[in-house]
Amino acid sequence: LNEGLRGSGGLWVSIPGRYGALIAWGRRWTTIPRYLVHSRPDGTTSFACIVTIGVRGLRFGCLLDGPVTMDGRPTEPLVVQDLLTWARRNQYVALRLTHSSEAHLHALAALGSTDRIDGVPFYPYPTSELYVELVSDEAKMLGGFQAVARRNIRQAREAGYAITADCSPCALEKAWPAFQSRSASKGITYRDLETYKRIMREAEPDGAARLYTAWREGVPIAAILILRDCTTAHYFLGTIDTDALGGAPSPACLLHWSAMRDAQAMGCSFYNLGTRSGPVYTFKAKFRPVEHERTAPLTFAIRPRLYALWRRLLPAVTRAVT
Repeated sequence: LNEGLRGSGGLWVSIPGRYGALIAWGRRWTTIPRYLVHSRPDGTTSFACIVTIGVRGLRFGCLLDGPVTMDGRPTEPLVVQDLLTWARRNQYVALRLTHSSEAHLHALAALGSTDRIDGVPFYPYPTSELYVELVSDEAKMLGGFQAVARRNIRQAREAGYAITADCSPCALEKAWPAFQSRSASKGITYRDLETYKRIMREAEPDGAARLYTAWREGVPIAAILILRDCTTAHYFLGTIDTDALGGAPSPACLLHWSAMRDAQAMGCSFYNLGTRSGPVYTFKAKFRPVEHERTAPLTFAIRPRLYALWRRLLPAVTRAVT
């Protein structure tokens, strides 16, 4: 612990990256994130991950779906008030929060000077995501999918794919040839292998990142990386080597189905397939996900005068960098 702030009955302190994996391991950060933990005398613990844009004296922070508690309950306003005090002492101009609950953001708006716009538009957030509800009844879940998904799962099983699930970064290294093949044939750009291995390494103690791979005769055909929080499993990364697949049935639906069943067994209630954008939406639609629209972000003006100046300059700055 290298810095802290005592507030109204709690403490916000910076913590090492391992705990950040509990709340924001899968986000594709454009800057180095700062992981924070808040502890109250009653034992309640909250976590936050702030992506900082700017320089000392002119910092802007972005929190995606945070702060959060380990039991999934909404963060108390006093905890967020402590976070705002921490941001003020650390010379932030503004702090942007996103959350799935409009009521929660509305309650937090009373804590200070706020703006219901994206006050820091250079670090994007999804405006909607596709969720599949996870239930213990397998037949009920399968019945909610499109018929083509059930058929694809059956065909992949009959094709004899070996499905493995592993939390070790070494598993990703073994499956990486499938990602490289996809990148070469389709022009898809992935981050370097070490970046993804680091995510898995930091999440490994908590079992929060798991790689599912479909193998045929010792060759990785397809793989998906799933990241888990206390309520939801998130599809983060995936590939299929179409050259190695040949004319065989695709194991993609079977991989996701395997991940869904494991996530439900580990206590998750939802499976997040990501956004509907791009050509893969046709594939995602096979699971009949429900699209959840995200409410507008809440931006706290930590230093109102500087933030007002920032708002006036924002259109010109946005045009310059986009």
